[in-house]
Amino acid sequence: MLEASDARLRWMGVLVESEPVEEGRFRDVFEDRGHRIEIDAEVVERHPPRVLVVRLRAASFEATSAQRLEAIEGGTRLTTVVETTYTKRLARLAGPFVARRAQQQLERDLETLKALLEDGSA
Repeated sequence: MLEASDARLRWMGVLVESEPVEEGRFRDVFEDRGHRIEIDAEVVERHPPRVLVVRLRAASFEATSAQRLEAIEGGTRLTTVVETTYTKRLARLAGPFVARRAQQQLERDLETLKALLEDGSA
């Protein structure tokens, strides 16, 4: 079985490093278009396989990402809600652009994850 960090590296497109810090905490490094960002990720709620809530902290923002799975007719619905507070002025100004890029990347990553799960390689 893959470690959580290794598994996430397989499906998260701009995640280039992920190392466990302690149980439920990771130090992640993302690179996108020449920008590198380090994020401390802490699992704050986990009820497999239905709920995962993660608190994210970086130099310019703090966020909470909540992911919930719900059985629906013919499949499963994934709902993701990310609430972000920008802690630096420049980050607040760039927020709308960053949010659009993050949404697009999340959609690509989830398509990759879905394909890995469907072919049994996740």
